[in-house]
Amino acid sequence: MILNEKFNGYGGADGNNGLYNTGGKIELIMRKLDEIKKCLNSQFLERKETINIIILAILSKKHSILIGEPGLAKTAILKALVKHLGGLKLFDFQMTPGTGINDLMSKNTKNKIGIDNCDIALIDEFFKGPHSTLNSLLAIMNERVIYTPEPHKIPLLSLFATSNERPDKSSNSNLLPLYDRFLFRKEILPINEKDNFKKLLAIKGDYNFQNIGLTLEDINLLIQDSDNVHISDDIFNVLYAIREGLRNKQVVVSDRRWRGIIKIIKVNAFLNERNCVKPEDIKALESSLWTYYSDIRAVRNVIKKELCNF
Repeated sequence: MILNEKFNGYGGADGNNGLYNTGGKIELIMRKLDEIKKCLNSQFLERKETINIIILAILSKKHSILIGEPGLAKTAILKALVKHLGGLKLFDFQMTPGTGINDLMSKNTKNKIGIDNCDIALIDEFFKGPHSTLNSLLAIMNERVIYTPEPHKIPLLSLFATSNERPDKSSNSNLLPLYDRFLFRKEILPINEKDNFKKLLAIKGDYNFQNIGLTLEDINLLIQDSDNVHISDDIFNVLYAIREGLRNKQVVVSDRRWRGIIKIIKVNAFLNERNCVKPEDIKALESSLWTYYSDIRAVRNVIKKELCNF
């Protein structure tokens, strides 16, 4: 198997090795995914990184928190993407200080889609929920299990939270275990470029949906095949160097998070048509290694330094 080259036709370098063994079907799915990304980027200006993070989160089955003031398309992007993912159930909910865990269950929702039977969950104003409700989500996010009272598995791929509150070291420490489950943290800022601002003001109506879709089976094929991406010892050495560099900057990343990011870099390599992780895939971790807002610059600098040293 040739691990340092792009795979050809998503069939792997060796047709018998089982890597990307779904052949042309994966190629077709990837082309559709590229078209979906183009549609989203054409209408959600300066949100390319956010769109990539959402797709990475779904395909790596990780959770994401989108941070920013109201009106920056945090929820609109995710809802628009889900329109392209036929058959995936979206649970859309807004937390309040009075929300109980039972309010999130399908039996208590209008359309009978809840946290217990959805594929993707979108919870706005996440940290406005009471601590008891938020802590009840730990097993749901980490194990995909709900206790009613007996444990049963749920189909949840990814939970997306939105918040307009930047986490800092004064944040409630009781919520840190829950916050640690969000493998992606992305701050969304207002449109910056003048031309894009002009285009924004010219947009009429809601998202202009183009009929390009992926099924749950397509998504599961991408998830399955991305697991076969190879990670060399050299890449593990870079990750270790980054961890040590972050420790020197007093940026603590839990062992759980380090284990979780392996899937992220595999998916990133896969989406870039590679069957092995390369150093450029590590850059995708900039949104996964910070805990507090003050950590972001240190994370970017350490990753940049270690990639330059590679």
